Amino acid sequence: MAKKASNTDSIIQKITSWKVIIAIQIIASLVLVALFFKLGALPMKYTLIIIAVVLLLCVGTFFLMKPSENEKSVKNIVGKVVSLLLSVVLLMGSLYIAKGNSVLDKISGANTQTTRMVVVTLKDSKYDELSDLKNQTIEVNNAVDEENMKKAITELNKAESSIKTNDVKDFDKLANDLYSGKTPAILVNQSYYAVFEANHENFESETKEIWHYDITQEIKDISKNVDVTESLFTIYISGIDTSGPVSTVSRSDVNMLVTVNPKTKQILMTSIPRDYYVTLANKGKKDKLTHAGLAGVENSVKTIENFLNIDVNYYARVNFTSLVTMVDALGGITVDSPVAFTTRHGKYHIVKGNNNLNGQQALGFVRERYGLANGDNDRVKNQQRVLTAMLKKAMSPKIITNYNSILNSIAGSFETNMSSSEITSLIQMQLDDMASWDIHQIQLSGRGTSMTGGAYMPNNKLYYMIPNDESVSYCSSLIKKMMNGEKITIKE
Repeated sequence: MAKKASNTDSIIQKITSWKVIIAIQIIASLVLVALFFKLGALPMKYTLIIIAVVLLLCVGTFFLMKPSENEKSVKNIVGKVVSLLLSVVLLMGSLYIAKGNSVLDKISGANTQTTRMVVVTLKDSKYDELSDLKNQTIEVNNAVDEENMKKAITELNKAESSIKTNDVKDFDKLANDLYSGKTPAILVNQSYYAVFEANHENFESETKEIWHYDITQEIKDISKNVDVTESLFTIYISGIDTSGPVSTVSRSDVNMLVTVNPKTKQILMTSIPRDYYVTLANKGKKDKLTHAGLAGVENSVKTIENFLNIDVNYYARVNFTSLVTMVDALGGITVDSPVAFTTRHGKYHIVKGNNNLNGQQALGFVRERYGLANGDNDRVKNQQRVLTAMLKKAMSPKIITNYNSILNSIAGSFETNMSSSEITSLIQMQLDDMASWDIHQIQLSGRGTSMTGGAYMPNNKLYYMIPNDESVSYCSSLIKKMMNGEKITIKE
């Protein structure tokens, strides 16, 4: 028994020896440094400072624990405790950085798109789940998106085999039959809600989805890569508001170009109204810009490139429901409003001048249009104001302390085809020089009219905005000036 106790004491002594404890600290230090290098967001001068601090801590704890005649001296014990605590802190820091790396990998290099097929019933119907439709016949439209519809029907039959489908080759009839009760439900591509809203303006709020099936496929990489710390680049920002993944094929309610010149430290935000009457790349016919998104984000990019005769290097898709967490992660933002108004969303009172907004208040600010003199045109300008405020906050030292929470706030609600290395190189550049940026905002203008003849719904009378040629030429010329390395100014 005494021998067993002696062996146990020997094992404990080895585990708690200074060599083992300092080895743990060294390993934890190496892991942290390796993750900093993998992250690539810190300028080298800061990385070297971190390496120096970690090295000094290892040397300091070594001298506290270095062998002495009395292995159990107070100095030796204190050294071991300090070393173990430092190892815990270093490992926690490593987990923090690793989590940030993981989120960055998820939001960058986007190469998929998701088509969400949904079973829709009227909001006040008795059908709340798929099993409620047992032995019923629901309507579908196989004339459009036939391949995805076949896949969805197959999955629907797996989920509830008793449901039958009836093919209706007309979207108007599909919606009318649902509203009149001729069919209890319809199976449709969620992105085609735009078609139903032509005759049923509140289709989305008057219906409910009781089942969905997501079809994810890889798409071609359309990025035009440049050295983002040296060369000008343009990002197309597509703002969507969908219940599906951010990769879901959907209309784009916000369409903005962000042109960045890292040399002159200028950023130009160009907003394009969602109803702008442009030639869609996939159709070769004119329609609302927002309908370009029905064929995927790459179709929106190509449509804008053709329209403005420019190159778009990257795209970013944002689900604007994430705005709340993004603004809160930044610690709130300050937005300068030219007028006072009260938002419908949240009933927040916005004063003329500077407003300190949290996430919910910022969401109310960008959603408001009815309380503004120029409606949707003013809403687009407010979206630019919020994005400008977010960029300014993100370019401040705040990004160092809130890096991880900012990334976490956009996980699942933001994706871009920029690579993670391109994103971290931009962060590194900003942390290195902490430069202030000259941010300009401009909006394409036009006149509104109702007419028929759109590419997607040629027989429906819809609202369109006819582009103002002078506005288009001016915006295009500003982007091209930046592309030539010139500094720009915006005429009032």
